[in-house]
Amino acid sequence: MALILKIIALVFIFSTQAADISGIWKHTDKPAWLNVNIQTGTITVHRHDNAPGATGLTVIKELSAKPPIWNGKMYDAEQGDYVLVTLKLKDNQTLIVVDEDTTELLRLTRP
Repeated sequence: MALILKIIALVFIFSTQAADISGIWKHTDKPAWLNVNIQTGTITVHRHDNAPGATGLTVIKELSAKPPIWNGKMYDAEQGDYVLVTLKLKDNQTLIVVDEDTTELLRLTRP
């Protein structure tokens, strides 16, 4: 019985770690890194080599954690407002952000 409980605990720990998206992620198309902070429910610009003034800007807010899918609101410059988005882990190294039509808006990888 003790062995079964240890196995269940290990599975829980590994699945929780795999679903943790907190930390720094690299934008796949730009020299930019984003900081995912589950505690504050925000994703902010950690560093952007082409736009140093963007550091600290909120890209996604109101991030709700329901692994392996998260929901939030991403800033859309064309609309000048935040739009609903869904974040999905493609694998442990790739995080994809899609809009309501499931169009991929952003792809991030762990550095």
